[in-house]
Amino acid sequence: MKKFLFVTGVTFVVVMAVVIGLRLSPDAMAVIIGIICGVLASIPTSVILVWVLRQRDKQTEEMGYGQGRYGHYPPVVVVNGQSPNGYSNTAPAPMLAPTTPPGTRDFRVIGQETTEGIGDILPSIWE
Repeated sequence: MKKFLFVTGVTFVVVMAVVIGLRLSPDAMAVIIGIICGVLASIPTSVILVWVLRQRDKQTEEMGYGQGRYGHYPPVVVVNGQSPNGYSNTAPAPMLAPTTPPGTRDFRVIGQETTEGIGDILPSIWE
């Protein structure tokens, strides 16, 4: 029964691949083949990466660095004594609003000789 289901499944996958392959455009087929090749190319890299990381973990355990990170010294924890709930008694100074520069602002349009007023900047509106 298992063999029959396996053969039926493989046959179904092959038939679907042929039908889809005949109906796809060459560009779509190239994209699918590129994705498959990219995934297949990443498998050896992943296997090598896992193997190297396991070898490194084995070496650190053999050298004695794997168990205790601190050796025979306990970790030091520093606790600052402050007011209740960790808040200080004084409030921080409020942020001041930025001041505007004194006087009027002068605007200059590049390419014009004089820019005395709005009528010089936008003459079509004032005519």
